[in-house]
Amino acid sequence: MKIHLKNRSGKASLSFVWRAVLLLTVLLSLTNIGFLMAQGLILDTSQLLRNVLGGDDYLRQTDLFISIRSSMIIPSFGIAILVFIGLSLGHFFTFGPKDMTGKGEADAIPWWNLFERIIHWIIAVSFVILLISGLLITFGRYFGGGAGTYYLRHLHEYSGFVFTPVLVITVLMWIKESLPKSYDVQWLHHFGGYLGYKGQLKSGKFNAGQKQWYWIMTVTGVLLVWSGLGLFFQWGMMSELRFYVILHFFSSIPMILMFLVHLYMTTIGTKGSFMGMINGKMSKSAAESFHSESSTLS
Repeated sequence: MKIHLKNRSGKASLSFVWRAVLLLTVLLSLTNIGFLMAQGLILDTSQLLRNVLGGDDYLRQTDLFISIRSSMIIPSFGIAILVFIGLSLGHFFTFGPKDMTGKGEADAIPWWNLFERIIHWIIAVSFVILLISGLLITFGRYFGGGAGTYYLRHLHEYSGFVFTPVLVITVLMWIKESLPKSYDVQWLHHFGGYLGYKGQLKSGKFNAGQKQWYWIMTVTGVLLVWSGLGLFFQWGMMSELRFYVILHFFSSIPMILMFLVHLYMTTIGTKGSFMGMINGKMSKSAAESFHSESSTLS
């Protein structure tokens, strides 16, 4: 099926994104209000008020912890995943994939060296294991819990100790390419041409979207490692451990969503991108069109 792509202006693209953000905000707000109301009906009102207004500190903290976890984090994450899936499908069938394949093997140039590819795949595989095991641990009670959840917890911890040093290497390895440049503003204004814009957009080895993914990975990765180590070594009292749990959850949400965006863009969203991280090559014509400011071309 041939997809007809419209050459949309930056204003039209911005409108598309704002509508998507507004939809996500409304859905998250309604979901959280609904869960809070349901919790208020289930809990004993006098006990809830006593805990909130001056009851036992432990009970009050427990009630707050359960409220945040059950009425904010878990439903928000679920709704965000559903919205992401809907937006991805909408983008693919409205705008279609960007073609980075160029003119074939004769047009290919070295783009990712062997060390970059090895580090990328180690952090990618360890993160996928962390993602799957973390979700199964979080929702383990819905699948019966038991020994499976127990072993997944250990797998999650071991993968975390692989992810942590490789995250540091990744951050240091690509920090130079991820520093913001003046031309990134125009790239962001037109959303990299992924929403139909056909004009020329400047970019270095990393475009502005990849730089966003780098910085979200860096910031949330540090928070995830810090909170994860706090839970593993049990730094502090129960209140501190609960803080680490909540921080771990909240930090994981943007990391997972940006990972899914990255996964979509490097597979079906951009032709030829996935193979580049396997063979280390990129089409020279595509690089000149989409990464014209990269030092790799010089």
